[in-house]
Amino acid sequence: MKILKVLTLLLTLSLVAFAQAPTNSPQFQVNMNFLGGRPYGQAAALSTAVTSQFTTNTALRFDVMAMPGAGYTGYVGGLQGNLCGISALETLLSTTSLSCGKFSPYLNGQMGLGRIQSGGTSANGLAGLVRIGANYDPTGSGTFTLNLFEAGWGHFGPSLVGQPNNGFFYQTGISIGLGSNASATAAKLARMKRAEAKKMKKLQEQAAKAAK
Repeated sequence: MKILKVLTLLLTLSLVAFAQAPTNSPQFQVNMNFLGGRPYGQAAALSTAVTSQFTTNTALRFDVMAMPGAGYTGYVGGLQGNLCGISALETLLSTTSLSCGKFSPYLNGQMGLGRIQSGGTSANGLAGLVRIGANYDPTGSGTFTLNLFEAGWGHFGPSLVGQPNNGFFYQTGISIGLGSNASATAAKLARMKRAEAKKMKKLQEQAAKAAK
């Protein structure tokens, strides 16, 4: 039994050693999301977002949200920060299955305009959202990324009698990456290598204990 345990750990070590690091962090991403919550009494909405990498850990993000049932369209933009840029968080996640690299938690804040069109009348109002979320890039190439979750609070714009124009919301979806950002890609590769090194060390320690 002890020999089998050691062989299993050695096999795991070899798989980790030959695992390929992420290859790219895209310059642009187009996100298609399903938005849930109860703004304007709507159970669901659609959101399309475009992000452009601004610095190594920060991107510019612009969203267009649509709630056809309420005649609502929202336009918001702002900054999105990769929380893996916080070394303490990267270290905390490094030996887990959600280590930084392919997994990217983020914080986003946006301001803009909300508009409701009903018949021949329309109303406009300031909109603002703050949210936290996480993306997962299964291949590391940045081509297709899963938006695992987003959750936040938003003020969506103009008031409607009897309907809330603010509250908590959540999103999930998928994004397509375009181009490449050199500094973000280098950071992504470095984070994955650091995580692999720590996982390797942990497995080696487990193999050593199992061999005793």
